[in-house]
Amino acid sequence: MTNPPATVWINGELIPADRATVSVYDRGFTSGDGVFETVKVVHGVPFAITRHLRRLAESAHIIGFAPPPDAHLREAVAATVDANLARLGDLGRLRVTLTAGRPQGSGSVPTRGGSDLTLVLTADPQTPHPGELKVVSVPWPHNERGPLVGAKTTSYADNLAVLEQVRQKGADEALISDTQGRICEATTANVVLGVKGKLVTPTLRTGCLGGVTRSLLIEWGIVSEQDVEFSELGWVSEMLLSSSTRNLVPVARCDDHIYPSPGPLGSEAIKEFAVRSAQDLDP
Repeated sequence: MTNPPATVWINGELIPADRATVSVYDRGFTSGDGVFETVKVVHGVPFAITRHLRRLAESAHIIGFAPPPDAHLREAVAATVDANLARLGDLGRLRVTLTAGRPQGSGSVPTRGGSDLTLVLTADPQTPHPGELKVVSVPWPHNERGPLVGAKTTSYADNLAVLEQVRQKGADEALISDTQGRICEATTANVVLGVKGKLVTPTLRTGCLGGVTRSLLIEWGIVSEQDVEFSELGWVSEMLLSSSTRNLVPVARCDDHIYPSPGPLGSEAIKEFAVRSAQDLDP
């Protein structure tokens, strides 16, 4: 039995996905001038939606435009999930994309149109994720002093280029440093490390994105913040990656380092996060 066709929200309208279009002049298309959030949908309920919409707004402000009101975004979320409910099953994925829309003027650097933002939402079933990951370090550091630090933007070419490189090496993800040589993040996830009997994650000083799952792990006391030098990777006893759709996934290997998958710290963290997140779908 095939799933019913997907329905997409574009600027206030629900449209069949095969008829959904965005202008070729949209700055999200021409310049990557936009922000997005990817949200786990559990039994038809978007998980931690308040946190995701807050970060979407923060990202928009960082790159220079005001987002729509929260009530408008929530209306779009509810309508998109409801329209795709029969397709999503127990576990789905909602993507909220907000771009600067069509520019005003015709110069080489056209100005943004304040009222012409483009808001697109899609909702799809999630495909199963691997139970463990292989990671390799890469030589391209993340600039922790860049103008887009803290924003989850649609400018993803760097990340995709890095992912392509590591996948050609048979790995699933990349481990990235900041310019100071500290472990920062993966291309699509935050990093959690076992260090001296506790789980830690790099601080925001490294320029890593403040992931929703990362924030919950810290607030729930499962993980603490601590910077770890790349040169200290040999002292790490466990490694996991965290993201909104995958929760916590153990890393079995990073370069020449072999890790338990999961180790005792990671195993407890995975269990505790599952229990805590099931208790409240909008923590």
